[in-house]
Amino acid sequence: MNITSLVLKDFRNYDDEIIHFSDGLNFLVGSNAQGKTNLLESIYLISVGKSPKNSKDKQIIKFDSERSLINIDFSTRVGNKNIKMYLNKTNKKAIKINNLNILKLTELVGTLSVVYFSPDELKLIKEVPEDRRKFLDVSISQFDKNYLYNLLKYEKILKQRNAILKSNESNEIKKEQLSLFTPQLIDTAEKIIEKRLKFIEKLNKIAPNIHLDITKSENLKISYSYNKKNNMSIHDDLVTTFENSIEKELELGYTTIGPHRDDLIFYINGLDCKFYASQGQQRTVALVVKLSLMEIIKDEIGEYPILLLDDVLSELDEDRQSRLLNMTKQYQTIITCTHIPKIDIPYNTIKIKNGKVIE
Repeated sequence: MNITSLVLKDFRNYDDEIIHFSDGLNFLVGSNAQGKTNLLESIYLISVGKSPKNSKDKQIIKFDSERSLINIDFSTRVGNKNIKMYLNKTNKKAIKINNLNILKLTELVGTLSVVYFSPDELKLIKEVPEDRRKFLDVSISQFDKNYLYNLLKYEKILKQRNAILKSNESNEIKKEQLSLFTPQLIDTAEKIIEKRLKFIEKLNKIAPNIHLDITKSENLKISYSYNKKNNMSIHDDLVTTFENSIEKELELGYTTIGPHRDDLIFYINGLDCKFYASQGQQRTVALVVKLSLMEIIKDEIGEYPILLLDDVLSELDEDRQSRLLNMTKQYQTIITCTHIPKIDIPYNTIKIKNGKVIE
């Protein structure tokens, strides 16, 4: 999978610009605050339908414009494709794939697969569980439509179940109503957890080797933390746990267990990275996880996704820079930097200044 060109119109600080990419390594070079990160944001947005910054559409559109366009051409193992995304400050975004309108974001996800790394990725290690669940959901959804379908179904059922728990009805009536939704929630939760466990299993086969190659001395392990407490199947365990939690949930007014409460834990040499790793170690783990995701997606869809790296080199010494860039030779990588490091592999340079490509 390779991006050939990207057109941005009234996107962030871009007026009307076309950017051409080559296979392999592409450096976006320029001083700070010139639009390099904005360009990566546009690629991520047109891939998964949401900004990595959680920005709303009206915040992305150039301040003096009412609408914006992202137009991307790319090649896949089955042929060339095009995606157009129209952003509007007053209406929902509109998307076309090969000039055909799509009605749901679920039709977009997986068309152009990308893996994105930025300084904010430290959240994956050190911030709240929601950030790690988001990583799981975005990652798996890019190659598994059934996972995305079940995730959306789960969120809908969860919303309905929580509405019952918060209602002013008596507990007896609530229990009767919950008996309709809880089995549906359990069935969907089981499918989500099973997919997540398989994904973590694959991560644990790939990530430790990449991590050891970069660090030379540290052993990485990743664990999926969920509510399972005994030797039952996931389904039976969920049934038992929900039965035991009903009184507490009625008191609190929300669902206390399920995939929306689960977490990831990263260990270096047996110690939880969130509490015992330095910021540099945490950044390396986050980067390794994203590089491992490249391999997992390739294994699932038959080709590598696009790797987007924002300001990653500034945090690495020359040796780790060299090892990282050599790892990316297998796929298209778009990386932002203020200057190009010393490397002995081919690369393409795209210079950015004030939202424009310059010679």
